[in-house]
This record gives sequence, structure tokens and C-alpha cells, in this order.
Amino acid sequence: MAKNPVTEEEMCEIFSSNLRYLRKSRRWQLSQKTLARILHIPRKSIIHYESGRTLPPTYITYRMAAYFGCSMEELLTEKIY
Repeated sequence: MAKNPVTEEEMCEIFSSNLRYLRKSRRWQLSQKTLARILHIPRKSIIHYESGRTLPPTYITYRMAAYFGCSMEELLTEKIY
């Protein structure tokens, strides 16, 4: 049985909660500023992603997934915690 596709709104919500969780987990404990520096993006972008206002471009999602050791699909469609 096929899964129902995730809407963009649901994707924003899942991504933002996953990003907040990963960034604040005991293993990582990264500030928004630190993560922005690692990914070479403005800190405001991290704030927008964490608030669920917008999804990051594909290359940012790819870099975040690689950094945190998960897949792009997991970041966007499944709760990691």
C-alpha cells in the first residue's frame, strides 16, 4: 500500500522539528550561528527553517542530511526523534 504524499506544509513542519531536534540533541548541541557557518548560509535562513516558514533549497537539505548523518527524505518526511 502506497503512502499518501506529504504536503509542502507538512514537510515544512517535519523539517523544522527535525532540525530543531538534531541541532539541540546531546550529540550536536549546535547554535544557529554555528550551523549557519558550517553550511555557509545566513543565520536568518536557519531561523526561517526552524520556524517552519520555508523549506531550504535542495543543496542545503543535502548538506544538512550529510552533516547529521541521515537522508534528505528522512529530514523532510519522517520525524527523526
